[in-house]
Amino acid sequence: MPGLAQIPTLSPLAMLAATPPPRPTGPVRFCFDDMPERERPTLLRECFARVGVHYDFSAPQDAPFDVDLALNPLPGLLVGVGRLQALRTRGRRELAAQIRDDAALLMNLRGSHRVEQRGQDIVLGAGEAVLTSCSDHSTIVHGGDSEMLVLRLPKAALAPLVDGMDDRWAQRIPSDVPALRLLRSYLMLAWDSQAQAGSQAQQSIVTHAYDLLAMMMGAGRDIAAMAQARGMTAARLNAIKQDIERGLALQNLSVAGLALRHRCTARSIQRMFEAEGTTFTDYVLAQRLVRAHRLLSDPHRREKISAVALDCGFGDVSYFNRAFRRRYGVAPSDVRPRARPDTGSG
Repeated sequence: MPGLAQIPTLSPLAMLAATPPPRPTGPVRFCFDDMPERERPTLLRECFARVGVHYDFSAPQDAPFDVDLALNPLPGLLVGVGRLQALRTRGRRELAAQIRDDAALLMNLRGSHRVEQRGQDIVLGAGEAVLTSCSDHSTIVHGGDSEMLVLRLPKAALAPLVDGMDDRWAQRIPSDVPALRLLRSYLMLAWDSQAQAGSQAQQSIVTHAYDLLAMMMGAGRDIAAMAQARGMTAARLNAIKQDIERGLALQNLSVAGLALRHRCTARSIQRMFEAEGTTFTDYVLAQRLVRAHRLLSDPHRREKISAVALDCGFGDVSYFNRAFRRRYGVAPSDVRPRARPDTGSG
């Protein structure tokens, strides 16, 4: 997920104005660093209430109240990420009439997160998660230099996908559960793309997230087969694509190495790309050429063509030139002059 500094900050005063701003279509950041500390718990509670999320907030014992959170609204799914140093409670009698019957997944990205609900007292380790019921009383303490990923969705959307849903609340989900790891990496990619995506693409993101949640919590046999073919496959393919992006400079980037890292077979990776109408080899080549074009188009970079080719994983400059020309219709050397800024004649 992107650094929070890249996300537009929504002023609590604007959020709480008599006529609140329109519901955001992409990520929005709540950061109250410029507000008096004693007012922050109330401001955060009232801002959250405007989007239908109800908590009581207070400062943790012997620590200041600190919040820097970004919320990303999707149809049927609210995703939040960031830091919160606070004690929060929900399900109290005075809020009961306002609380929607939602489920919330809390994943510990860093720091200390303690969850008390339904007689359970869970301190989440790094990468661990817990699913809580928003209509049940709970106390959650976020302490220290903590960071979290939170998903909120209607119980009615999740319950039909999971066997024995009533037994799944307030149970520790280990960090090595494959669906949990895939959910985190999938949402990292979806966070960047969803604001520009159309409604159909956004709904696909939500559907795949539901699939991964169902697999994580114990989907029934028929649901598990569907979720495996749909959500798990989409998330695994996105994780593989991220891995490819990070390794484009490696000439030995191979499907076998990716299969080993992602705990699947080389043939399953090839099938995933074939389902998208391409091949693993063609996809990697396309990404390398896109990277090369981006580097050559940067007016501030002056590497030799051979250096750019090597940086993008091409060991043979002649092959790079031929592949680049086939894709873009021009030679690599023709791209750089077009990218140079016009300095004028003085």
